[in-house]
Amino acid sequence: MTEAPALLRNRNFLLIWLASVIGNFALAIAMLAETWYVVNHLGAKEKLGLVMIAGSVPRIALMAVGGVVADRMKRGRIIAVSLAVRVALLFALVALLAGDLLNIWVLTGFAFLYGSLDAFFWPASGAVLPGIVRETDLTRANSIMLTTNQIGLVFGPVVGGALLALLSYEWVFAITGCLLAVGVVAVLFLQEPAVVRARQGAHMLTELKDGLTYALNQPVLRALMIIYAIANLLFMGPLGLGIPIVANDNLAGNAATLSFMQSAFAAGMVTGGLLLTIYPPVKKRLLMIVVVIALEGVVLSLQSHSYWLYVSVALQFLLGFGVVSNNVPMMSLIQQYTDRDKIGRVMSLNNMASMGLSPISYALVTGMLSLHIGIGWIMPLFGMTMAVLVLAMAARSWTIRHID
Repeated sequence: MTEAPALLRNRNFLLIWLASVIGNFALAIAMLAETWYVVNHLGAKEKLGLVMIAGSVPRIALMAVGGVVADRMKRGRIIAVSLAVRVALLFALVALLAGDLLNIWVLTGFAFLYGSLDAFFWPASGAVLPGIVRETDLTRANSIMLTTNQIGLVFGPVVGGALLALLSYEWVFAITGCLLAVGVVAVLFLQEPAVVRARQGAHMLTELKDGLTYALNQPVLRALMIIYAIANLLFMGPLGLGIPIVANDNLAGNAATLSFMQSAFAAGMVTGGLLLTIYPPVKKRLLMIVVVIALEGVVLSLQSHSYWLYVSVALQFLLGFGVVSNNVPMMSLIQQYTDRDKIGRVMSLNNMASMGLSPISYALVTGMLSLHIGIGWIMPLFGMTMAVLVLAMAARSWTIRHID
């Protein structure tokens, strides 16, 4: 705990932390408002999936490009531009609403632009910390960022719901735009070292290939990419599609039941983040990630056979705790074991290895459900397979078992 005050006196860290918290809080409000506008105002809930797909496709497709850009430019500048464009888009929504021109197709286009901006924002935000924070503070810094961002994502929809009950959509989007503008101003005051490029004038595809070759040749980075590819392929689908089914079928619940379970998941993430902030792991972090992911597989399997709300809520809390307990060390390991001139590309490649498989995971679960295979079989099958695969990797890999 003695290092926390020193980190919290770091002006650059506080600026990027402020921008991140405000950005996540504001975007959570905006996402709720846009979703409710589609479902309630437009009455087009069957087309809500189009908006989500439009946001996810460019986010995955352009992530590698975003990583190359993050290794060419100052990361704070990329973050500021990304947030500034979002501000412009939000005020464009206000203008379209005022002219009664906002329909599902316009929102789909805006979702595509949001996803494209994410592809540049996330590699830059993941790569900026090693340049402004000491290596010994990276785990704690990542934990603080992830925990406070999660708090914003939890309370953003609550505030958004209250604002929608009191104000018009125009005012909600305008307020959100103003909040994001504060984040832009904070990032503009960020002072970070210049990006040192190993190969000046190299083509973007060449730099991307260099980044992939570099990541695959580094034992720690290669292990992380494989672990998270396995985890996201076998975890995201059962979690995203299975939990609502458990709430409805096993618990005979309603929307409130599902909200309790989602809140418990978020509470687990916040609790785990706080503990990692106070007691950041420094030994055997790669092995810790594998053990936590294996335990998540077991808990996921148990969740599908829970018929009591309190048990399901407790299991969701453990799942949220597990997610943050492997994500924070993962970020710190990437930042520690990656050369500074390649960290943006490595971050983007790791995100692609994980996020790119999530739609496949959803498709697999959807396909099995369409074959009338119950969630009570699907979640244990995916969860235990995930646990066995990552533990088998640990048994075969000296790097996983011994690296700090």
